[in-house]
Amino acid sequence: MAVISEKVKKALKKPLGRLYRSPSVLKKMKSRRIISVGDESTMVLLKNGIKPHLAVFDFKIERKKITREERSLLLSSFKKIRNYKNRKGTVSDYLLRNARRFIKDGGAILINGEEDLTALAFILNAGEKDVIVYGQPKKGIVVVEPEKVKEKIRKMLSAAVALGHKIQ
Repeated sequence: MAVISEKVKKALKKPLGRLYRSPSVLKKMKSRRIISVGDESTMVLLKNGIKPHLAVFDFKIERKKITREERSLLLSSFKKIRNYKNRKGTVSDYLLRNARRFIKDGGAILINGEEDLTALAFILNAGEKDVIVYGQPKKGIVVVEPEKVKEKIRKMLSAAVALGHKIQ
């Protein structure tokens, strides 16, 4: 498991891609597969008629449980929902190893733990036609073109390796 340092977490407070106030920009990206990370960003997309190819959520927004109606929206929007653990402040080895397959298969992933940092695994494993979308609290949604930030993410995750945490 990659334990993300406080320094890297601080760096991740800045958007890894372009920040948008509205998800409508994604409607123009018809040739792109959308990978959404986070309950709120996934629900915003769904409510705007945009179904992500892959959605990752944990039934929480800013550490607070979402409502029964919001859970229902997420669960009813995807045929295939897988469950995985990811501890707070980490990216699990399992997700890092299998992110490419999860992207290929699509559907949804319900994280037991914290899903925010799992975006890093999906950015690293996404293809040229993929975009990763996540929320920037109280500001909007961030749209990441993975090819532009993969090297930056590799360097961030290599800090976890330097601390003695193996990334496979």
